[in-house]
Amino acid sequence: MRERLLSLVWMTSVWVALWGDISVANALGGLLVGSVILVLVPPRSLGSDLTLRPFAALHLVLYFFWELIVASAIVTWQVVTPINRLNQAVVAVPLRTESRVLAALIGNMISLTPGTLTLEVLGSPPVLYVHVLHLRNDDQIQVSVHRLESLALRAFGTDVTSQDLLYE
Repeated sequence: MRERLLSLVWMTSVWVALWGDISVANALGGLLVGSVILVLVPPRSLGSDLTLRPFAALHLVLYFFWELIVASAIVTWQVVTPINRLNQAVVAVPLRTESRVLAALIGNMISLTPGTLTLEVLGSPPVLYVHVLHLRNDDQIQVSVHRLESLALRAFGTDVTSQDLLYE
C-alpha cells in the first residue's frame, strides 16, 4: 500500500512538473492519471533485495553527472570541428552482478551518456553490449563500465554484492 501511495505521489509530481504550472487542476489531473495508471498497470515486485545507501547513491549521481559533462563536451567538440575522429565499436562488457535491476540501471546510465549506447544485455551474469563513438581501446570502456558498476553496487547492492563484487 505504501509503495502504491508513493508511486501516486511521484506520478502526480511528475505530471505537475511536466505541465509547468502548480495549480489545483493540474494536481487533481495528475492524481487522476496516476490512479488510472496504477489500476491498469499495477506495480509488481522486481524480486530485488537491494538496499539504498544514500551517501553512496549521492556519490554515484555526482560521478554520473561528471561523466555526462565530459562526454557532452567530447561529442560537442566532435560536432563543431570538421575533422572526423570517430572510432566506433561495439564492446562486450561482462558484469559481475547477477541483479537484473542493477544491470538495467547501469545500461540506462550508459545509454544516457552522449557517445555511448547500450545495445543489448544478455546472459547471467549479464553482458552489456555497448556501442561507443570514441573508442581508444576495449579496456578503457570496460574500466569505465566496471567503475559505474562498482558505484552502483555500493549505492544499491546487498551487503554480499557490495563487498564481494567491487571493482577498484
